[in-house]
Amino acid sequence: GPNTPTKSDAWSTLSSLLRGKPLTEREAAARLRRAGFAADETAAAVRRAVDEELLDDRLFAKLWVDDRLLHHPLSRRAVEVELVEKGVARELIAGALDAAYPSSKETELAHELAAGRWARLAGCEPDVRRRRVMDHLLRRGFPAGLAGDAVRRVEREEDA
Repeated sequence: GPNTPTKSDAWSTLSSLLRGKPLTEREAAARLRRAGFAADETAAAVRRAVDEELLDDRLFAKLWVDDRLLHHPLSRRAVEVELVEKGVARELIAGALDAAYPSSKETELAHELAAGRWARLAGCEPDVRRRRVMDHLLRRGFPAGLAGDAVRRVEREEDA
């Protein structure tokens, strides 16, 4: 009614949310709903943000993939799962991964991570060292076959 305090509208709330960090369309909608906005109000604000290119799931996916590769390398599959959880459409995820993170890059990344961890574990027994490097790659979502190849490769390189 007229004497209820005016709360900010969905659009200004969304605008300030997006100044904090990029969100996907689904995350933005969820945040607005949690803040108490109605479904129609939320949908209108999200649509407007998309129209004004403040929300862009394609760009979000690209930036997410780039950030993961630079700062917290994970397998392609692990990055894909994160983006699915954030509500990015599968075809946008596939596009971002194909562009920035082809499977050849995943193989190289697994090798770099294995080599770094291998070097740090120089004092360990060979079996322990192999297992720890393998576990490190598996925790980051790399498939067992790829992880095993990377471990064998760093071991061969050391022996060479």
